[in-house]
Amino acid sequence: MTFDLVSRTLYKQKVGQFQKKKLPNGLLNGVFSSKQLQRKFPIQAAFHIALDGALIGILITVAIVSSIALHSQYLWTKSFTKLESTRDLNRRILESTSIIEGYLLKNQNLSRYLVPTKAKDLLYVDRPKPEETKKLSDQTFKSRLFERISSYPVKSGY
Repeated sequence: MTFDLVSRTLYKQKVGQFQKKKLPNGLLNGVFSSKQLQRKFPIQAAFHIALDGALIGILITVAIVSSIALHSQYLWTKSFTKLESTRDLNRRILESTSIIEGYLLKNQNLSRYLVPTKAKDLLYVDRPKPEETKKLSDQTFKSRLFERISSYPVKSGY
């Protein structure tokens, strides 16, 4: 039994020896106590607090600007995709229009009778005055209305 007591105490002393190593209290309190630092070096502590705030502000600003850049890149990509699809649809419309025009020109008899013309063969007519066109349109409207009313059959009786 004595042997057990001696071995246990030796073992506890060795374990305790490694656990009980301590740094001086003055060093730990001086490094890790911010209130003591503020009292000893108030300008340096205020400068440190200001720099911490500035760094946090810069990090927040970088995060916001990055998110804005990524969002605008997403919007640009989306718009460019729509532009590409619009260009493709426009190209398809032009192709189908040219196919239809070609088909109509092949199947129309009128195109055989058309003759190419030049600018000197054209007749240029002066533009009518607005007052004359208004009188003309009023007269034609009245005459058309009168012709329409007079063309109705007359019903006998009441």
